[in-house]
Parts: sequence; structure tokens; C-alpha cells
Amino acid sequence: MADGVLLDWEGVLADTGDARRDALRVALAAEGLNPDDEARGRSFHAAAVRAAGGLADPTLVDLIVARARRELAARLAQGFALNSPATRFIEGAQLRGPVVVVTSAGRAETDAALRLAGLLDTFAAIVTADEVSDAPSREAFERALVHLARRRPVRRDRLIVLGTTRAAFRAAREAGLRSVAVGVAAHVAVEADAAIASLEGVTVDALDALLRGASERPA
Repeated sequence: MADGVLLDWEGVLADTGDARRDALRVALAAEGLNPDDEARGRSFHAAAVRAAGGLADPTLVDLIVARARRELAARLAQGFALNSPATRFIEGAQLRGPVVVVTSAGRAETDAALRLAGLLDTFAAIVTADEVSDAPSREAFERALVHLARRRPVRRDRLIVLGTTRAAFRAAREAGLRSVAVGVAAHVAVEADAAIASLEGVTVDALDALLRGASERPA
């Protein structure tokens, strides 16, 4: 039985990948830098540090992050599509147990997106890149677990992480959490413990059963 669900609204609830990638590219280009392949799914802060070779001046990183967030906000203000099956899944899941957002997005864009989806008050907790700059990461998931533990004791093996990026799946694994890839290519999904094409008609119990079945299959 699952005790709760942790997810990143980016990718699961709304496909903002192109907008985020373009915003980061504009911000880095202004400083003569380019994002690398591992930037996908990372917070702007982590991506900026990585693009600068890990030796960036903190002030420069802050400038890149601020510019990227402005660019992303401008793109999201033009509109973005919500994933209706994901919205329905979240509405049902929160009746089953706590649902927590763990995202590489900042607080402002996260609140705006969840408000648009009518889900802002649905989540038991929200951990953003404003609280943990290197997200997704084990630290971000650990912070989410602290929030959950304030409500009731939780077991890591009874929590489910939903995501769409390698970074999220690797961070979940480091935190000892089970993960499910949602609607991603096979070469990305292989990093998760299980994968599904869509959240259409899916329940928390169905995800839990899928994960248990995956863990019982021979390696």
C-alpha cells in the first residue's frame, strides 16, 4: 500500500520542457555559455553552475538564474497546456494519501501553474528550487520527507515518485524512493523503476502494484 506520491508538476502536469530549455539557453547565451545535455530537468541554478564548469562566480550564477526565470515566466504567460489525465490523477490521489510537489522550478512559476490548474491547495507540501537550488536532488526529496513526517510516519518504500527526467529518477534512487516514468522515451524511462505511457485512468494503487511487480521480476 502506498503512503503518498511525490511529483514534479513540470513534465507530469504540464509539458514545459521546451519553454524551460529555451529560457535557459537565452540566459546562458547572454554570458557566452551553452547548456549541456545534463541540464534537462535540472534547476536553473544547477544548470548554470554546470554550464560554467562548476567554477562560476555566485553573482554570475544568480544573474543567469534571474534572467532564465524572467524568460520562463514570459513564455508561460503566453499559455501552456495542462495534462488532464494528470490533473484527474492528482485529484484522486490526494484523497488516498498526501501528494507532494518536488520541482526544479521556482516558487513563483510553480504557484502560478498550480493556481491555473486549480490544484494549489491540493498538495500536502511543495518543495521548489527556491528552497533547494540543486533540484531535483536527494536533498529536495529529503526535505519533502520531512514535511510528510510532520503529518504521520512514512516509509520510503511506500512512497511513489512520478517524473519525466533522468535527473529526477536518479535523485529518487539516491533517496531510496521508488519512481515511475510518465510518458517518456525508453532511454529515459530505463532510469526509473517502472514506466507508464500516461496517467489516464491510473490510480495510486495501480502504480503501487506496478512497482511491486517490477521489483519481483528477475534482474
